Amino acid sequence: MKHRIMIFIILILLLTTGCKANIGKNEIGEDYEDNTVTAAVEKDAIVERSEIISDTIVELFGIDDATTVIFNNSALVGVKTAYDQELTQDTKEIIESKVLNIDSDISEVLITNKERVFTEIDNIVIELLQGKSYDDLVDNISKIKGKFN
Repeated sequence: MKHRIMIFIILILLLTTGCKANIGKNEIGEDYEDNTVTAAVEKDAIVERSEIISDTIVELFGIDDATTVIFNNSALVGVKTAYDQELTQDTKEIIESKVLNIDSDISEVLITNKERVFTEIDNIVIELLQGKSYDDLVDNISKIKGKFN
């Protein structure tokens, strides 16, 4: 009987010590904590914000499809206009105004109707939805942003 109690106590000790957060010291002696879960939450928040922006833009007259990815404080927006519609400066200003009103963290809105750039932005969003790390895509997003200039 004592043998079973001892095994039970050891089992409980192993389980409780194995479930602690990863808190320790970094190279310069400061405390740190592993924030892997936080990064996933931030990625999900970025995707959600992007989807809200895209959904709002699609509701505008003359816009058939929209895709958005957020990069720092910039929203990179790709749009597909309706048949016989063009992306005019007025439409761009309306889109920019909507985006700035929806998301207060955005200070720059870049808009294009180029099919290739639209597809590249959409592919980034799909990769994020499939679980790819935002950090792995930063270089690609930066290259896409360069295509707006």
